[in-house]
Amino acid sequence: MWSSLVLLSVVGCALAGPPVSRTKDQIESFKAYLERSRRDDGIRIESRMLANPKASEWENSGKFQGDILLNDEQAEYLVQEYSGTASKSDSAARNAYILGNARWPANTIIYEFNNEFTNAQVNAIYAAMREISARTCIRFRRRERWETVFVRITGRSDGCYANVGYWPRMGVHTLNLARANPGQGCFTHTTIIHEWLHIVGFMHMQSTHNRDDYVRILWQNISPGMEHNFEKYGTNVVNNMGLPYEYASNMHYGRYGFSVNRQATMLPIYNDNGLMGQQQFVTGWDWLRANRHYNCPGAWSAPINAEELSQGTYLHEYKGEEDAVIEDLPQGDVVEDLPQEEQVANVPQGFEAEKISMVEEARQDE
Repeated sequence: MWSSLVLLSVVGCALAGPPVSRTKDQIESFKAYLERSRRDDGIRIESRMLANPKASEWENSGKFQGDILLNDEQAEYLVQEYSGTASKSDSAARNAYILGNARWPANTIIYEFNNEFTNAQVNAIYAAMREISARTCIRFRRRERWETVFVRITGRSDGCYANVGYWPRMGVHTLNLARANPGQGCFTHTTIIHEWLHIVGFMHMQSTHNRDDYVRILWQNISPGMEHNFEKYGTNVVNNMGLPYEYASNMHYGRYGFSVNRQATMLPIYNDNGLMGQQQFVTGWDWLRANRHYNCPGAWSAPINAEELSQGTYLHEYKGEEDAVIEDLPQGDVVEDLPQEEQVANVPQGFEAEKISMVEEARQDE
């Protein structure tokens, strides 16, 4: 499952297009890049933003496709796929990123916080979790001490990034948000939701099989060694969940991701009304894709306008007021055990503050 696309098969993933012959040096360079993308390289997100200020924080976070933290199996298969040695019968070649059944059991994501956030930052994270639960059938539950498969929310300074989907053998999954004031950097409301949607199981919109009908990749402007971040995947791997390609998706690259010269690396073929890569809101189709992926009640019976299907996302109606994103959400228990008790003075207006009991030893299971 991808951001606006969902992985289909348990076996047989392949990059779209004809096979490409790679040299030994190219393969070794690719392996080294993937390994670097999985480590904290000590570069703060502020420094990354100075190098490419037109890209988003999550595009600049130094991981695979910017903000995807690969596990061992995913990284190994990517190397096999890149080198042309991946086999459909290979046990590692399940697919490029996640297993087809990598939804969180019982539609419930188990989480815990590292003891490194302010109340205001915790409140901003909870606001994103509340909106996800209000708009989908996905729920969140705080980790019990005996549970070994869960999401640890961390605040390392290198960027905003997350694992993709549910991997029981991995144990601790990561969602990292470099600490900032709510509304800034990795702590904008839509960026927090973006990272949670990776945990839910989605990757990025422009990786889908039909993306070349909607965007043009400017390969000459991409930083050397970063071209693989623009690969696309075939219909045997991804499913757009019966919805159109969407420029304005919360999971779409902007124009300047991975640029070597601050020039555009991706341009829309159609008029996107300036919405491609926007960071102001999550679209109705983003939510519908998540609901369909988790088979939430009514998701597959929701009517889709045939004209929108044929002409693309630029006809879709959006809600663009970030400071009003939770104004119409139910105020009941939409997120299991999320505190709803106190007001914190420095939380942006419209965000409800909460109290949190931090985990005394956040890394006790590592």
